[in-house]
Amino acid sequence: MRKLLMCMCILCLGYAASDDLKIAVGAGYKKPVLEVLKAYEQTHQGQKIEAMYGNMAQIFAHAKQMEITLVIADKKFLEKQKELSFVNYEKIGEGIAVIAYAKGVSFNHIEDLKNEQIKTIAMPEAKKAIYGDAGIEFLNTTKLYESLKDKLIVVSTVPQVSSYVNTHEVDVGIMNLTAALDSIDKLGGYIKIPQEYYTPIEIVAGSLKACESDKICQEFIAFLKTPKAKEIFVKYGL
Repeated sequence: MRKLLMCMCILCLGYAASDDLKIAVGAGYKKPVLEVLKAYEQTHQGQKIEAMYGNMAQIFAHAKQMEITLVIADKKFLEKQKELSFVNYEKIGEGIAVIAYAKGVSFNHIEDLKNEQIKTIAMPEAKKAIYGDAGIEFLNTTKLYESLKDKLIVVSTVPQVSSYVNTHEVDVGIMNLTAALDSIDKLGGYIKIPQEYYTPIEIVAGSLKACESDKICQEFIAFLKTPKAKEIFVKYGL
């Protein structure tokens, strides 16, 4: 009888876990989303949301292999991919691209990227992260790419860029304001890239078909519209 009860408990736990809402999130938005999830679960007792974080390629792979109902990322990337069909987009905020510089680095203007003391510039890969796309657009628009291409170090995600700048493995990095604010005590500082140099970045929660019939998914989307959620996203530069 004891073994039977244990098996029933395990089955119940497995069933409960399978009922958890699963979402995918762009790696650069992990901190604000974690805080939003914590706030949501405090007001929705018993509801759990399982979040997976990564670059766009990783997110799409997760969404195809698992029961993902919601993706939080850049709207342009979600719209142009062909692997998933989104039925609705809930706007979360605007993404802001910045140039962050390591401690001990003198940096005041985008033209300083050409200075000899700036030897390395990290940025995320354009095909995998929207801020890599924005970075390339910025460098091409300002006609800086040719003079800087030998300084560029391309990595997979924004958090990798942030880590490289924080530890001064590179002199500067192109990332989003959210990442810069998250590690501001480890940086020398940052400057915003003027908006006219790259296409506006709209951060959204994209709903997949499964979300329409999922009560928790609908409740979470409603929570994203609340002042509490908006306050958290604004705090992180969105």
